[in-house]
Amino acid sequence: MSEVVSGAVPGAPEPVGPDTAVVVRLTPSRERRPDSAPLVREAAADALRVPPGEIRIGREPGGRPRLGGAAEGLHVSVSHCAGAVAVALSRLGPVGVDVERLRPLPAVALGRRWFSAAEARWLADRAAEEQPAAFLWLWTHKEAIGKVRGLGLSEGGLRRPVPYPSGLSWSDGLSWPDGLAQPDGLPRPDGPARTDGLPWTDAGPWADSPRLARPVLAPVPGEPGMSTAAPRVPGGYLLAVAAAGPAAPGAPVVVTGPGPSP
Repeated sequence: MSEVVSGAVPGAPEPVGPDTAVVVRLTPSRERRPDSAPLVREAAADALRVPPGEIRIGREPGGRPRLGGAAEGLHVSVSHCAGAVAVALSRLGPVGVDVERLRPLPAVALGRRWFSAAEARWLADRAAEEQPAAFLWLWTHKEAIGKVRGLGLSEGGLRRPVPYPSGLSWSDGLSWPDGLAQPDGLPRPDGPARTDGLPWTDAGPWADSPRLARPVLAPVPGEPGMSTAAPRVPGGYLLAVAAAGPAAPGAPVVVTGPGPSP
């Protein structure tokens, strides 16, 4: 079991848990569609500091996991892609999470086919090496919001408006000429790790100790009651988190990995 989420981020005064934040546990996986139940149970047990046997897992009619036992009332969302599984947990309100591995793809063509005209233009305006990350930024946000709504990408979800990334460094380190990715704070092949204060606690991808980042959820224009965040994660992945409810705006998102194996 991993360490309890703690104040490993410099300046964090006390632990942050699912009562006041969205906690996302990111786990490496070699399976394309792994059995998520053990990962959900372990993530909930870690977040609540209880034995895994005290966590009950059921299913809602639509297939979404529903937690009981010691985790009664805890909202959960699961996403998996090649190489990783993300489990998001919170009591703030319904949550959604989506994780995607950055990879070469025809971003502009896909954007014109699936997204709104404005989003397609925004994609086309990005530098060519930035377009796959930009496409997946929009995609993961749409997926995360759709999971909160219980609709996925159906009923117009692909054209659901989502926020664009802000800041000059949102894609720094994400796009290399070979089409792979490496988030900020990790060593790059042409130089040392960044030292600009980004909230990483160690340097190696999938290190044994938990990795924590704390962006905060921000309201989504045009989506009343919905907030999102996009924490940076290791190893060439993009992650989006969404949460609904009045307590969500301004709440932190804590990302942690698995602890050392016995």
